[in-house]
Amino acid sequence: MFKSMRATILFFAAGLVIATTAGITFFAQKEVTKSVYQSGWYSAQAILNSTMLNVSNEYQSLLFAEKAAISRRKEEMKSIVEIAYGAVSLNYKKYKKGLLTEKEAKARSIEQVKSMRYNDGVGYVWINDTLRPIPRIIMHPLLPELDGKIADDERFNDPNGVNNNIISTFRDVAEKNGDGYLKYFGSKKTANGLTEERPKISYVKLFKEWNWVIGSGVYIDDVEMEVSKRFDAMLMELRNSLSQVKLGKSGYIFIFTGNKEMIIHPKILGMTGPTLKNPVTGRLIVNELIEASQKGGVHEYLWDKPPNNIGTYKFKKRTYVRYFKPLDWYVCSSIYVGELEEPGIILRNKIIFLSLGFLAFALVLATILSRRIVRPLLKLTTASRAVREQGISTANIPVNGPTETKELGTVINQMINSIKHGLNEKENLMSALESGNKQLLYTNKYLEAEITGHAKAKEELLKLRNHLKNIIDSMPSVLVGVDNQELVTHWNSGAENATGVSFANAQGRPLSEVFPELAQELKRGKRTVQDGKTYERVRTPRKIDNKVHYENISVYPLVKNSMEEGTVIRLDDVTERVQIEEIMIQTEKMMSVGGLAAGMAHEINNPLGGILQGAQNIERRFSPDLPGNIKTAENLGISLDIMLRYMEERNIIKMLKNIREAAERASIIMLNMLDFSRKTDVRHTSCQMSNLVDKSLALAAQDYDLKKKYDFKQIQIVKEYAPDMPFVVCAPTEIEQVLLNLLGNAAHAMSTVEKPQYPPQITIRIKKEDDYVTTEVEDNGPGMDEQTRKRAFEPFFTTKPKGIGTGLGLSVSYFIITQNHGGSFTVDSIHGKGTKFIFQLPATS
Repeated sequence: MFKSMRATILFFAAGLVIATTAGITFFAQKEVTKSVYQSGWYSAQAILNSTMLNVSNEYQSLLFAEKAAISRRKEEMKSIVEIAYGAVSLNYKKYKKGLLTEKEAKARSIEQVKSMRYNDGVGYVWINDTLRPIPRIIMHPLLPELDGKIADDERFNDPNGVNNNIISTFRDVAEKNGDGYLKYFGSKKTANGLTEERPKISYVKLFKEWNWVIGSGVYIDDVEMEVSKRFDAMLMELRNSLSQVKLGKSGYIFIFTGNKEMIIHPKILGMTGPTLKNPVTGRLIVNELIEASQKGGVHEYLWDKPPNNIGTYKFKKRTYVRYFKPLDWYVCSSIYVGELEEPGIILRNKIIFLSLGFLAFALVLATILSRRIVRPLLKLTTASRAVREQGISTANIPVNGPTETKELGTVINQMINSIKHGLNEKENLMSALESGNKQLLYTNKYLEAEITGHAKAKEELLKLRNHLKNIIDSMPSVLVGVDNQELVTHWNSGAENATGVSFANAQGRPLSEVFPELAQELKRGKRTVQDGKTYERVRTPRKIDNKVHYENISVYPLVKNSMEEGTVIRLDDVTERVQIEEIMIQTEKMMSVGGLAAGMAHEINNPLGGILQGAQNIERRFSPDLPGNIKTAENLGISLDIMLRYMEERNIIKMLKNIREAAERASIIMLNMLDFSRKTDVRHTSCQMSNLVDKSLALAAQDYDLKKKYDFKQIQIVKEYAPDMPFVVCAPTEIEQVLLNLLGNAAHAMSTVEKPQYPPQITIRIKKEDDYVTTEVEDNGPGMDEQTRKRAFEPFFTTKPKGIGTGLGLSVSYFIITQNHGGSFTVDSIHGKGTKFIFQLPATS
């Protein structure tokens, strides 16, 4: 096809560049696009799963809030009814003692109960009797016109009770059980009069001596209003957080309801389904997404792309959708497919433009090269043609051009000269040499081939041996081979690094001398290896430089021709893998305990509120500053001063104070649990880490308490701050809380050492590592054992005595650093030599 050498060279150069460019472009674009696709899909699915988890957590919090509100209201009802019952009981006792007539005791009881209010004055208490078939209203504070009348008014009919009289139901529950709760529907009095029937819960208790039923109720819609406000706050929080989430350049998270209302969207809110149609199918896009959630959770369609292509429905889009049944929500994460292809297209174009430049350069270079090669060859061809046509005597072979061409011209000239000198003796010389040369040439070629073959085989064998040795030495494992007498035959670089013994010194020596630990493992696995099986031990602990390392040990039989020739032992250091697994297990514990902490805190806060309120109310009932207390004491003929003296002599006041303080301490613990289970909304700002440490040290210096058995001022503080440190973006108060926890724990730990070898000292280091600012707080206290170190960040785990530690300090600190600030938190400790806590925060660029 190409008869010219120049054309062949040019075509070869151009073809090579074009083929290389096409191959690189195709595979590079394919791999980049595939990688970006997978990354985009995984990112969209991961964000969708995270959003679903967030929505589920918010919903669970909403359920907790609703349950807690109803429980609180029920406890308030029961408490006020119990107080009213106590007042009536007290008046009854006065009547029995002759201090009051029965009429006066009942009248006083009615007046006292009528004035009782709670829940910001909305809650009240009524009294009815046990008359049959329908009881009589003794007192109703909101409907005084019914006092003393039979409760046969239609307003007392319970719609859920098939027109049963609710007052009769109160009587039946009180007579049967003494007290109890009851759900029903009742009218609610407002500024505009009575409303229609609303769901309500009441608590009633029987005062048997006068056949009175004392009760109070609360409307469920009041609780639902509180829950509705919390729901709106939850929705607003989700909108604010999800609006910041981006998938690629233009992808986002959105949520719509089963009623096809868009409740969370970065561009549109409140828009209903009929306004959003698929331009290709003509169907409502929300209907297609709902169907996709039932078939696989993925839907692709054409859509517009704000802000520059609004209304232009030509951009391919993929949306992942999940259904959250409790709220009837459809949670979606969407991403534009074109944005995933864009990096591959950009790379392809860059490769093409770069290759065109290479092509032009290669053609110019090939043209120059072809000229330097072809021109001398053309001259040689012309001279050779002259020799053929005109004879040897006219030969004029040129000697120029590249080295090879010059050498070719020289050889041709020498050949022509030889022909000229030996032309006359051609016949005799050729006949004499012809037979001998053939035999000699054959012998030489045979010997040359044999020598070359042996040399190549030796060279290949040496290369293979070196290659295998390099492979074995490059392995991170320790590989040792022994023969049947347990003498070392193989010893890789890993074994040299582990023992410090070279192969030359280890070869031929017993394994027990150069590596005793492996000799012990070989003895353990001897029987298994003799059966032709592999002996393995995983995560075997071994101390190296006073640190525990974990190793996997495998022992393999070495067999040749069905005969055992020795054993190969492999040792792998898996310490980092074990530590990573421990961190993963610890993280899972933190995540599971976080949800439990939130639930426990909500459940326990309700009775704590009752305890605090009850203790405060008891203290107020004995206060001489309240006119009501003085008046009641005078009516009963009791001196408040004498009563207070009695209570002080009997330590009742102190007991009440202890109750209140204990409840407040429990409330603080619950607050820490809530902090542990959720992220805070504290504002973040740029701070210098050294300033935060100095401020925390100043606060810690004021910490002196005889009960703690240490004085922070007596502890030596060593500061090692690296110069020119970058700022960190953080919540200063939270970081100070973490530092105070670490300083307090270090001080307490050092105080437990009875006879310290060195004075107590805390060393604080601040330095920059990669893109993080690292802070280390190290003490020279007793340190931790391995089991304690693993559980250091677990909630409620503490080594302090009862009453001193709650076990939440380090767990809350861990969540502040890792969850609220995106950092890392670790602990390094050697038992008997001190503890070092290390946390890292991202540095500002």
